[in-house]
Amino acid sequence: MRSEEIDIGAVRAVSWDVDGTLYSTSRLTTRFLLAVLSASLGGNANAAWRAAAAMGRFRKRMEQARAGGGRLETDDASIEERVALERAWLSPEIAALGARPGVSSALRALRARFESQVVLSDFEPTHKLASLGLLDCFDAIYSGERLGYLKPSPEPFRRILRDLDLQPESLLHIGDRPETDGAGAEAAGCRVLVLGHDFHSFAGLESMLASREVRARR
Repeated sequence: MRSEEIDIGAVRAVSWDVDGTLYSTSRLTTRFLLAVLSASLGGNANAAWRAAAAMGRFRKRMEQARAGGGRLETDDASIEERVALERAWLSPEIAALGARPGVSSALRALRARFESQVVLSDFEPTHKLASLGLLDCFDAIYSGERLGYLKPSPEPFRRILRDLDLQPESLLHIGDRPETDGAGAEAAGCRVLVLGHDFHSFAGLESMLASREVRARR
């Protein structure tokens, strides 16, 4: 694995991934499947399994786009249709699940330390952030699917750099997937820390960032 020294003193802004980073997607999947099963047993089987099938098709299409470099063609109407489905089926489960331990404290600490704190999610995240109670923690929200690019494309990172008037080394991205968050940030020249690789808890992340230099490993 490659190692990299990150000069935290040069960082002016932080971008956060959402799915898998701020909350556990594996635990959400379990809760969602249980919700589908419960709805089926309660006489709402058709709607439940249609929702499950639609979300499965969406994820498959997104992974295909990602495998092709991240370029994505979509439209606001289709995004809003899926978001409505997620509000009905996922938002209650995300609210019940909550953010990962230490996330709220880390967000407060980083917001106080750096000039800007934004979200960079592949998928429209506003309703998810609201369900987690974290919507007010960020200065701006960027959705890869609305921009037309998914990670590992560097284009969403470049958009943030332009909007915030930053040099690449001044943006630190925090995510959970080396092959998407890591690869996209690095392709744009930004710094990145990956949950499960560079840090293993958000309390640990706070401690790391209290130091001027951090060694990241992937």
